[in-house]
Amino acid sequence: MFMDIPASGEGGYEPLPPRCHSCKQFIAPGSPTETVAFPVDQEHHLEDLNGLYHADCARPYLSIYRALDMLSRPFF
Repeated sequence: MFMDIPASGEGGYEPLPPRCHSCKQFIAPGSPTETVAFPVDQEHHLEDLNGLYHADCARPYLSIYRALDMLSRPFF
């Protein structure tokens, strides 16, 4: 019957590979990836950027993460 797809994932369907959080393309098995994990911040909501990225797509986000980490340290 039309749209008769089981909700439990049965039926012999292969699971989809993960998608890059930035470019939304599938991440091929074995390709270089980075996981971005910003801490939970009530003011800026940077945790919305958390996820799995292609290595090249993650570079800007990891740069922001490193900059914010340096700025959060006390200046002595």
